[in-house]
Amino acid sequence: MLIAILQTSTGSVMHNFTPIRKRCHICGLGIPHSLGHNLWCHYCQSYIEDDTLRCLRCALPILSAQCLNEQFLNEQSVCGECLKLPPPWQRVVCLGDYQFPLSLFIQKIKHQRQFWLLPPLIQKLQQRIPDPAPVLIPVPMIWHQELWRGFNLSYLMAKQMHALWPNSYLGEQVFHKRMNTPTQKSLNRQARLNNVGKAFTLQHAPTAKHVAIIDDVVTTGATVKHLSQLLLEVGVEKIDIYCLCRTPN
Repeated sequence: MLIAILQTSTGSVMHNFTPIRKRCHICGLGIPHSLGHNLWCHYCQSYIEDDTLRCLRCALPILSAQCLNEQFLNEQSVCGECLKLPPPWQRVVCLGDYQFPLSLFIQKIKHQRQFWLLPPLIQKLQQRIPDPAPVLIPVPMIWHQELWRGFNLSYLMAKQMHALWPNSYLGEQVFHKRMNTPTQKSLNRQARLNNVGKAFTLQHAPTAKHVAIIDDVVTTGATVKHLSQLLLEVGVEKIDIYCLCRTPN
């Protein structure tokens, strides 16, 4: 008898139960459950889906004056700086500039451990890479910094990309960071370029000719430039850079 009453009561409660609506992490409005795991609403989707025309090689926005020429209006656009002095990698793929709301998401992941923000960002990034590199190499942290923080965001990114591309190889042991360097965010451009000179070593050379370096934010490109040069020295022919954000000049 008691069991029947409990079953009836439970069924009544569940029938009248309304799931709590998720809130957009950008504007705070409710998100329809039809959006699944997304953390932003339809209106704020444009903040994540950046449609800025960017240089294929450095991912910096191409100036509007350049866009007047129709030859720039395609996915293979390369800015004047990269035409004059090509970087050691072939392309940079990012979600957008390091500014709100992407900058806020990254800060919440890194400093508040809100890891649930990362998967939808990685899925958005993955959609921009139709032909991914077969080897995914995260930028390493020095051991005591990773121990203090508890994780390496570049590695978390690479691990989630590896899950989306099961045929890829996760090369977390390719590079080793042997020297402690000042944080890049506290340095100017020239100091950042000089900061990484001897910080990294190549531990295990990848056998693939096409690889991708994974980092959360590309600023001056000093770190990925140094790592790319190490890869080129051991026979890698094509290097991609996959990042969440690109810091504008």
